[in-house]
Amino acid sequence: MARFCQIFVCANEGEGRCGSKGGGEILGLLREEAKRRGLSPSVVLPNVCTRRHHEGPVVFVFPDDVWYTRVRPEDVPEIAERHLSDG
Repeated sequence: MARFCQIFVCANEGEGRCGSKGGGEILGLLREEAKRRGLSPSVVLPNVCTRRHHEGPVVFVFPDDVWYTRVRPEDVPEIAERHLSDG
């Protein structure tokens, strides 16, 4: 049985915030990965500002309690594999 997981991506716009550092792109790429794996893209959600702008874009995985910082597009497949796959 698949486990339940949600991924939250900070994509807030504004100078120096996660959105200006690619958070919106990361959000879209993770949603595409969810769909590709047969999951609803709603398992990947925009997050409220974490006030960790200096570490952005920031991704949080629930209930795994895993934080990723300075996420780049090339990091998305590995994050999806770790948290959006069975096993």
